[in-house]
Formats: sequence, structure tokens, C-alpha cells
Amino acid sequence: MHIWSPIDAVIVDTSAYHREQCDFIGIYNKILPAFFDLIDERNILLLTHPVLDGEIKKHISESEVISRLSNAKVALKKYKDVLSLIDCSVDDMVSSIDNLELKTKLIDAFELKYKKATELPYPDVEKVFEQYFLAKPPFSSSGTKKSEFPDAFILSSLKDYIYQNPSKCVLIISDDPDWEKTLSDVPRAILTKNIGDGIRTLQNCDDLTPVFNEALPDIKNKLLSLIECEAFEIMGYETIDDPEITSISVKSVSDLFIPLKITEDSVLLKTTVEFEISGSATILDEDRSIWDSEDRNYIYTAYSNVDFENAFAEEKCDILIKFDPEEHLSYVQVEDVKLNVHYNVCVDISEGTSIFTNCEEDAEADIKDALEEYYKH
Repeated sequence: MHIWSPIDAVIVDTSAYHREQCDFIGIYNKILPAFFDLIDERNILLLTHPVLDGEIKKHISESEVISRLSNAKVALKKYKDVLSLIDCSVDDMVSSIDNLELKTKLIDAFELKYKKATELPYPDVEKVFEQYFLAKPPFSSSGTKKSEFPDAFILSSLKDYIYQNPSKCVLIISDDPDWEKTLSDVPRAILTKNIGDGIRTLQNCDDLTPVFNEALPDIKNKLLSLIECEAFEIMGYETIDDPEITSISVKSVSDLFIPLKITEDSVLLKTTVEFEISGSATILDEDRSIWDSEDRNYIYTAYSNVDFENAFAEEKCDILIKFDPEEHLSYVQVEDVKLNVHYNVCVDISEGTSIFTNCEEDAEADIKDALEEYYKH
């Protein structure tokens, strides 16, 4: 399988890492480790800048990977009394979370990936301030122009590098419109909006499409078996119990996949799968419930039943496919499929058909009783 890339160097904006939760270790998502393995394998130069390094470390501290641990600690402490009934020590679990030192590990992983990176020098300060006063990209004539100084220093250094190295083609990964405006007229600058698009740019995926299509029926069957074992939640609603799911089907598996790793006889892909789901649930009906803003709880809580058909759910998945290195389609085998579900599968019942019915037969009387009891206090 011939794979060719014209890219000589790559630089990644903080926005692209933030999109992937700054998961440099690959705890929830293997896309960043796969990206760095790929550029190492191709001997592609990784570019950075002192300002960019600082921005990335700041984003690591604010990443979802870190906030999930904080949320877990809050939840554990909230249910401390309940967990004690099953001999679970909340203090020990919280201590275990703290002992992970995940923020330190993520920063260490980032620094290791960037150990061999080429650091761009600071640009001419006068040039940056000239852009500022003339409102040239990344600065603009409106908005908070001063907030663009970090990007201005990075982009000015990057443009200097590209013009000083006329034989090099640089891949820039950013979804920041200011980066796109600044680099739109720069030769040999290839822009992509995210890490996945960057990986696709570095690899030739055309040869993999027939292999993917051949494996698709088996992929769908394995995905269906996996999702049937997951828990579900209704998007935008609080439910009393888990929704009751009556049927699930795989609507589509996107062929705009990201090849995380390619070997002589296998490929590991990341792609998006869409499901159609039918079932029912009992949900909190906020329109008929009465909220006390002072005590921050409901004086009266009303519920509704919802029956839904062909609702929508979307998840990422990793797929490992083996194939014949000589004649790709003579042997295609799906070795492994993994759904990247971080919480419950989120079902959007605004898609398809949904029918809501009130649970209470005489809600008006119940509301009057609840309000009367409330005002007595």
C-alpha cells in the first residue's frame, strides 16, 4: 500500500488539542497518541513556540479530562452516606483520584511529545505592533484586539519560518478563523481544522476505502451487539429510571474515517456511527412542575411518559481491520470494534417521532395540595 505525503513540518494550535480534550496519554481517545506516532514515523518536523507551549499547558489544566475527575469527586462526596452502606470508603476513593496526579501526567506526556520539537523564535516585536495598529490579521478593527497578541506572536514567527524555508511545506492544524485569515495567502501552508483532518491529510485513505466497505456489514453487526450493552439517557431531559429501549439499528457508519494506525496487513480506524433507537421513558416535566428559586428545589414535581421511535444517537468508534497485504479484498476481517462511549449513550428524541402523555390524572388538585402545604411553612 503506497502512502505519500508532501508535508515536511506540522504545527498544532491549542484549539485542536482542546477539541481532543488535551488527552495526550490516550485515556479516553487514542487520536493524539496516534497523531504523534504518525509524524514520528514519517520524520515530520513538529513546530512549536514559547507562547504556544504556555497556551497548551493552560488548556490541559482546563481540559475535560481533568474536570471529569473533579466532577467525580463531587459526586462521591454527595453520595457518601449511600456508598457507606456498601462498605465503600469515599475518602479512600477521593484520595485515589488525587493520587492519580492526572494533570501532571498530561503535562509530562505533552512535554515528552514536544521534546524534539523545533521551537520558533520570537518575531520582530515592531512587526507585531504594526499589525496591531493597522488591524491586520490576526487583529481586527473591532473586538478585543489585545487578546489576539498571543496568536500574533505565534503566527508571525510561523510566517517567518515558512518564508525562510522555501523548500518546506507546513501543515497547520487549527479551527481558529484568525489563523485561517492570517495564513490564507501564505504559500506552502496547508490548513486543516482538527487533528483527524490532519491525519487524513498525512495519509492516503483512498486505498483503504474498498477495505472499509468490504468490512462494513460485519462492523455494523459488531456495533449493534456493543450498543445493546450500553446505558442510555434522553438528551435535554431528566429521567426517573433508565429509558426502556425496544429496538436499535445502525443507521450509518461514516466513511470519512481517521486512520489511527496503518500496518502492512491491518488498519485501525476512528469514525462516527449513527443509530436509530426506539423506546420509552418517564421524564421530569419542567413545564408542569413548580420551582422554588429560593430553596432551589421543586415544590411540586410532575412527570410525563414519552414513547419515541427512530430517535437519533451518535458515537465515535475504533475499528481494527485485518486484510491481505497483496490483494486487500481477498481477505478482510474485522478484528475488533470499540465504542467510545464516555457516559451513557445520549438519545435525541427530537429526531423521529415522540409522543408525550401526562402521568397524573388530576395534576391540578395535586398542585393545589403541594402549594397549600408549602405556604403553611
